[in-house]
Amino acid sequence: MQLTPEQERKIQAVVSAGAYSSIEEALDAAVAAVESAAAPGFEGTGEELDGLLMEGLNSGDAVEANEGLWNRLRAQTDQIVAEHSGRKPRP
Repeated sequence: MQLTPEQERKIQAVVSAGAYSSIEEALDAAVAAVESAAAPGFEGTGEELDGLLMEGLNSGDAVEANEGLWNRLRAQTDQIVAEHSGRKPRP
């Protein structure tokens, strides 16, 4: 991965202003901010989030989130709810 000259300038300006002691530290903070923005409401640590993200990436082939997928997930969820509440799942 490469930074654009503008990105490099911004990172260097933040480090030069004393906000971070090194470029690496500034980049680590930037990555942490992006991770937090990608998972709003997540209350775990950055390490926990990293672990969950890696688990998801390594969980198998990607599946397109199309109407068929959502229908299957709804049916599975309805079945689980029915089993726990004694109701029949909707058709």
